[in-house]
Amino acid sequence: MNTSRRGATLSTSCRPVNISPTRGSRCETVCETETAHYQSPCGPIELSVRAGKLVGTRLLSRGGAARMARASGPSEQMATFMEVLELYFQGNDAQVAPGTLDLSASTAFQRRVFGKLLEVEFGQVVTYGELATRAGSPRGARAVGGAVGDNPLPIFIPCHRVVAAQRRLGGFGAGLQWKRSLLIHEGWAVREGKLVKRNSQDREPKVCVYAGSFDPPTMGHMYMIEKGAELFERLIVSVGINPKKTFTFGVEERLELLRKCTEGLDNVEVDSFQGQFLVRYAESKGAGYVLRGIRSEEDYRFEHAMRNVNEDMAPAVTTVFLVPPREICEVSSSFIKGLVGVEGWREVVKPYVPAPVYEKLLGSEIRWTEQSGGAEDSSH
Repeated sequence: MNTSRRGATLSTSCRPVNISPTRGSRCETVCETETAHYQSPCGPIELSVRAGKLVGTRLLSRGGAARMARASGPSEQMATFMEVLELYFQGNDAQVAPGTLDLSASTAFQRRVFGKLLEVEFGQVVTYGELATRAGSPRGARAVGGAVGDNPLPIFIPCHRVVAAQRRLGGFGAGLQWKRSLLIHEGWAVREGKLVKRNSQDREPKVCVYAGSFDPPTMGHMYMIEKGAELFERLIVSVGINPKKTFTFGVEERLELLRKCTEGLDNVEVDSFQGQFLVRYAESKGAGYVLRGIRSEEDYRFEHAMRNVNEDMAPAVTTVFLVPPREICEVSSSFIKGLVGVEGWREVVKPYVPAPVYEKLLGSEIRWTEQSGGAEDSSH
C-alpha cells in the first residue's frame, strides 16, 4: 500500500516493553503507542495506534506536527489507517474494518452517538437535534453535542458533519477552520456562516477575491483586476471597509468607480465587506482563491506572513501573488493622491489612473495643504 503521496512522519514505533514485576505480580508485556503524522491538504493529522487499533486522531494546526523521523516506516496497521486518510482526501468515506477503532474510554451513550454518526455518509450533514433523535434521545441535543465534542477519532468518526440548525457551522473541537475545510472538501460551500451544497454534476468554477481599499482605484489595481479576470472564471473585487481609517472617497464612491472601471469585464463583480478576515469573506462568497499584489520587498515580507496566517485560518483558500509591470509597479492610491494639487498634476496623474477615476479627480473639490503633503478631500 502506498502512503507516500501526502507523506507521514513516524514518531514512536510500537514494540513490547517489559514491566518490572513487584511482589504479588507477574511480568507482563504491553504495547507502546505508535504515533505518526499524515500531511493532508487541510493540515497535519496525528494518528495514534496501540495494539493494532486506532486510539487517537488529532487535527493539528499548520506546523503543528512534530519534526521527528525514524529509519523504520509505519507498522502495517498504521499504514492502513494512513491509506484510509489518503482515500478520504481523494473523495471517499474514511471507512475502516470493524473493531479497529478503540472507543474503550468512551461511555455507552457516546458509543451509541458515534455509531449513528458513522452512518452519515461523505458529503452529507446532520444537525445535533437530528443526531439526538437517531441516537434515541430526541431531547438530548446538548448531550449529543458533548459526545461529539469528546470524539477521539475525528474524520474516522465524522463529527465535522454535525452542524447547527439551519445548516450553520456550529462548533468544532479542532477549530472551525478544520470544519470548514473538511466540509468544503466534501462538496459544501460556506456562505455567510451557512452551508450551501454545490451541484455535484457541475464543476465548481474558480472564484477569486481581490480586495483592497481602492481609494481611489489605480492602473496598478486595474492590472490586477484584468489579470485576475483572465485567470479565474469569476473575480470578486471587494472594497474592504475599515471604520478606523479616514478615506478620501466614501465607500459608495469607490464602489461606483470600480463598477465603471470594470464595465467591460463580464466575469467581474464589485462588492464590499467589513469586520471579517479576508479569507473568511472569501469562504462566505464561495471563493477558493485570494489575489494579492507584490510591488516591493516590503510588500513581499508582509504578504508572505499574511499568507501563512490565512492558510492557518482557511487552508482551502489559496493565495495567488502577481507582480505588476515595472511602469506601474510603484503606483498606489496614496502615491496618486500625493501628486494631486501640485502644479501640472493633471498631466502627471492621467497615465496612472483609469479614465473614470481621472474624471472623478478632476471634478472633486480637492485642495493642496502643506500639512498633509498631498491631496485632501474638502469634506475632511
